[in-house]
Amino acid sequence: MKKSQRFVIWICSKFTRKEIEQIIQGLLDVLKNRNPDIKPKDDFKEKHPNYRNFFVDPKAPLTSPPELQQTLNYKELLKNYIHLHGKPLSPVKSRSSKTRVSKKSTCTRCGAPAKYLYFNDGKKRSQLMCKICSNLFSVHPRNKIDTKYFCPHCGYSLYLWKHRQEVSIYKCGNDNCPAYLSSKSTLNAKEKLLAKFKSSQFKLRYHFREYHFTNEQLSLSAPQKVSTILNIRKSLNTLCLALTFHVSLGLSARKTAFVLKNVFSIPASYQTVLNYTKMAASHAHKFNLHYKGDVDDTQAGDETYIKIKGKRFYVFFFISSVLKKIASYHIASSRETLPAVIAMQEAIRTAKPYQKVKLISDGNPSYPAGIHFINQLRIKFKELKKTLT
Repeated sequence: MKKSQRFVIWICSKFTRKEIEQIIQGLLDVLKNRNPDIKPKDDFKEKHPNYRNFFVDPKAPLTSPPELQQTLNYKELLKNYIHLHGKPLSPVKSRSSKTRVSKKSTCTRCGAPAKYLYFNDGKKRSQLMCKICSNLFSVHPRNKIDTKYFCPHCGYSLYLWKHRQEVSIYKCGNDNCPAYLSSKSTLNAKEKLLAKFKSSQFKLRYHFREYHFTNEQLSLSAPQKVSTILNIRKSLNTLCLALTFHVSLGLSARKTAFVLKNVFSIPASYQTVLNYTKMAASHAHKFNLHYKGDVDDTQAGDETYIKIKGKRFYVFFFISSVLKKIASYHIASSRETLPAVIAMQEAIRTAKPYQKVKLISDGNPSYPAGIHFINQLRIKFKELKKTLT
């Protein structure tokens, strides 16, 4: 008898018909994703824990190729040769003028002159070998490096993997990269088998995302300015009462208008309450931006969703750890990197210039990806690079 059949028999022996119907209804809610707190067991994810495990690499790419191996001194090598063999190393003797190396050539590793160099590829004469340090190099190197970024783990040049309007993704193609070998070693037997057919479903290589955000895109969300408060026909006391009931107490516009009319004898429609709220929102937003006060060095960020006219939006915010002051807030229609960058920039701007800000976030990869963009955006953010997490 199967495990599921035994479980059905156990339920029938422990619960009544009405309770079983409630259990079935609860299970249907789980299968139809109506209950976000309960998820069915994912057998595939347990067998493949690294499947589609997206994360942003914490290390930023190198903007210049890493330093080459330290050059040797051919004079010291010649002295060591005499010490070991008891005689000096003889130069290369060319039997023909065609195989003679140009006098201007020198070894790229130890700086040996042309008399210690010889052609190593026969009639092609495109490779030179140094007799002193055994360095092999090209006469006319053609592998010009034109990439902008290099892997921070192995120094290999990153190639452009994907390009979209807002982002360019660079990838390390070195099969001997330490980061690639380390990620590959964490795969279990089933994941290694799956990676042979769907390697793109596992993030094994180093990636870097270069975002192309414009200044218009980086603007902080703000309420639209409808009209100035000075144009209202009623007194400021009426405005304050409407905002207190509608905003502070959370009453609807119709209930607020009902309270104003029946309690305070102030004739006002629900549309008037909505107009007052829109007018005050613009002034309150400007006041918040200029008078936030001092914030702590450590700020925690998160996002939550809200509904505006039946559509889902996300609010990004950062709050200081000790003073509990909101340093930044931004409303966006997605949880991608752009709104995270805008929220982090505002949090950094709120702090004092001498503060070393430390931003703490959850597992949303938009934040570490935005850190790379912020550190490349302006020079003043480079000092905060090591403290941003």
